[in-house]
Amino acid sequence: MADPIVDELRRLAGPDLYRRNAFRISGLLADANARTTRQVAQRLRAALEVGADIDLGTASSRDPHEIQAACDLILGDPRRRLVHEVFAPWGDDVSGCGCHPQVHQDHDAAVAAHHESISREQSRGTPDIEWSRASQSWSKVSGALTNHLEYRVRVLDDRQLDDSAVAGIERELPRTLVQPAVDLAVNGPLGRTGVLVKTARRFPKAETVHRRLVEAAAAPLYEDLEERRTQVARRIGEEPVDPLVAEIERDLLPQLKRLDALLPPKDNHRTSALHDQLAILLNNCAVELMNRGDAGDGRAERWLDRARKLVIDQRDRDLITENRDAVLENQRAMREFREQVEYLFRMSGKYAAQRLLRQARAQTSSPSVRAEIDQMLAEISAGTFDSFYSPSPQTTRPTRPPRKPVSPKRRRGRRLVAWLLVLALIGLGVWHWWPQKISISNDKISDNAPAGTCLDEQPAGPQTGLSGSDCDSPHWGEIIGYVAITKVPATYPGDAQANALGQFLCGEKMVQQRLNDDVYDVTTLHAPAQRWNNGKNSSKYENYAACVVHRQDGLDLHGGLTPIAELKDPKPVAMDLQAKKVADNAPVGTCVRDRINGQVTDGALIDQVMIVRCTEWHWGQIFGYPTLYEAGQSFPGDSEVNALSRKACAARIPSLPGFATWVGPPDYPSWSDLEQVKYAICVVHRADNKPFKGAAK
Repeated sequence: MADPIVDELRRLAGPDLYRRNAFRISGLLADANARTTRQVAQRLRAALEVGADIDLGTASSRDPHEIQAACDLILGDPRRRLVHEVFAPWGDDVSGCGCHPQVHQDHDAAVAAHHESISREQSRGTPDIEWSRASQSWSKVSGALTNHLEYRVRVLDDRQLDDSAVAGIERELPRTLVQPAVDLAVNGPLGRTGVLVKTARRFPKAETVHRRLVEAAAAPLYEDLEERRTQVARRIGEEPVDPLVAEIERDLLPQLKRLDALLPPKDNHRTSALHDQLAILLNNCAVELMNRGDAGDGRAERWLDRARKLVIDQRDRDLITENRDAVLENQRAMREFREQVEYLFRMSGKYAAQRLLRQARAQTSSPSVRAEIDQMLAEISAGTFDSFYSPSPQTTRPTRPPRKPVSPKRRRGRRLVAWLLVLALIGLGVWHWWPQKISISNDKISDNAPAGTCLDEQPAGPQTGLSGSDCDSPHWGEIIGYVAITKVPATYPGDAQANALGQFLCGEKMVQQRLNDDVYDVTTLHAPAQRWNNGKNSSKYENYAACVVHRQDGLDLHGGLTPIAELKDPKPVAMDLQAKKVADNAPVGTCVRDRINGQVTDGALIDQVMIVRCTEWHWGQIFGYPTLYEAGQSFPGDSEVNALSRKACAARIPSLPGFATWVGPPDYPSWSDLEQVKYAICVVHRADNKPFKGAAK
């Protein structure tokens, strides 16, 4: 059931916390009685509706409808009124509540300081001392709220109000105080973001909610930046690079800078990954410029220098540094070649120089070298070919072709595209690498590519044509093994369960290989239902999934990841129980290692849980994820959802003596997504919550 206290506090939380306060709008003190409230509403509304010029006192609004709505709130639900009283002036009268006069003074000073800080921040930026005054004032008064609010509960004397309302306000107050600074940090001037994040942390008990609020506020920024980065990456090679770099520097990098201030890369993997990804974007733009033969004016160097300042991952830094060195080396080689052409031009004339240039052009496919040669040929034809080198008449120099250009390296999407010269310059050989065609979808696992095989690209499915890659070269992923999803023969378990089992078993292989799940992810691929060996069809498929490990950020792997020996010992795997799709959750029938109760806040799991095989010690076993509501259903209320969750779990779980059921209803945030099917989580555990081995029975 929804809590009106929490709902009202969260509705008010934000930069408009005080502007939307009913007492501030109407100009009333927090202890105004019903008679006074009605009189103020009638007097102000009547005067304002006819346009009379009257003294509004401390009322902040001149809108008669807004004033009436504020008074209606004060006269209406006492729980909402009590929330508004917390952020309204209390005045000097302590005769009824028995508070020390200093308590009211401190409270009103805290309200005024906080309101002033928010208002000034919205208009021109608030000096740090103002925010410090606000946080210190609230710290001084937060411990004295209880007695006054309990007195107000007694005065309001409504059956909907009791001391639990006061406790609810005290629990939610830190979030309400912190939220304005967090919102302003996300949406205000970029230069103020870091200051406001630090400011928000100073409010009383802010350490319990600060990080969570900042992460929630930053989530849309992450999603937008990640989407735009992907869009720009796709356009490299199809559009001119200068506008793309301008877009990166104008739109993407400032947004990254804000995320740096909100959640610094040293403390947040997602920010760190974006640093590397945007650095690779700039790297790829520089490589594209080089491939088009237009890297001699310093732009590629400038973009690579910017990328080196952004990058965090050492391998990416090495890649960018190598490319920058390649730019400088190619420029030096072309300068030397130009000097040779100039010398030949001076000593033997333009026809000898043109002949050398055309010979060199015919023997290279490098766009950048061809562009340089074409430029020199055009200058010779136009009579504008100038020399930077002026040898004395006695000097003789041998003529030699330009050096083989150094190949820049480029990451794009999930693979690295290296710039290679298909034909080297004069007298140099040819270099090719032909990818090997492999399979991971044969009927028998033994007929597939073995564990340790590297894949050039992400497969679209198990039966698509796949190209193997030399593991010493950059590649997208690596096969770490194959896992049996069901026995042979067996009924197909359904798409959701097959995917979940594959993710768990392949995830276990990744843990067995000691691969960091903050860096790597595993993709599972298995045959569809019609190919499943169920004993009734002619299929000889071994009912397995292929496990391919790759980087989470989509960048390339370098070198092999898995050892030759395959490890077999069972390992726990971190998995979801409340993912958007059931198929992304831990599979039905697997077991939860640790007790769930301590990992739940506000009805939602704090993080992933550790899933183990049921032959290992565990707290509970997953029995199912019954669907409660189809997509599009609006939130029917906590009471109905909880009751239906318990009923759905009871319907699929047999009576097990000595066992109890943990039921997880759909978490509250999921109701904001109208496209999401809402389901419950059913987990069986021992009634005494002790760990056990084997299936619950």
